[in-house]
Amino acid sequence: MKRIIALFAATTLAFQVGMPQAEAGMSDKDKAAAAAAAIALLGIAALAHNKHHYQEGYEPGDSEEMAEFERGYRDGVHGYPYWEQNRTRGYAEGYQAGNTERDHSMAHRQQASGAKAPPMAYQGCAQIVAQNFAVGTHQVHFTKARSPGKHEWLIEAAVGRQYMTCKMRDSGELIDLTGGRL
Repeated sequence: MKRIIALFAATTLAFQVGMPQAEAGMSDKDKAAAAAAAIALLGIAALAHNKHHYQEGYEPGDSEEMAEFERGYRDGVHGYPYWEQNRTRGYAEGYQAGNTERDHSMAHRQQASGAKAPPMAYQGCAQIVAQNFAVGTHQVHFTKARSPGKHEWLIEAAVGRQYMTCKMRDSGELIDLTGGRL
């Protein structure tokens, strides 16, 4: 997501530098088309950001439902109570997705100290999972970890509603990577 925004910002800056010379030759139709293209790029970036939060089989149908989903997601991820006056499907789906994301982000606090893998194992797993889902490592949450053998760890990682399990060495070296839960 950061790469998309950086690319968009660089493109916008490049267009703005050359804008005074080109503006005289641009018609209103060309300006409207350029504005529509910029809005479309931002919309694609927003959809790419949220694709991991949608439950399988659900996707907001229009911009109003998308806004309700986002409102519900924010309420759920911040731990706010469910807003009973809003009975839309978008809000309900968003709240459930946000609540799940909140649970994932706090799962590491609920593990016993003996069930925590070494930091290098977590870092290696986060990098490979983030690469597979095309997200930043800050969006990878660890939900479980256990040691099947000496210097080996099975680590369950979640990105939104999707899971991967890493088999890692203490040093952060990847042994095996599978989709799904531990």
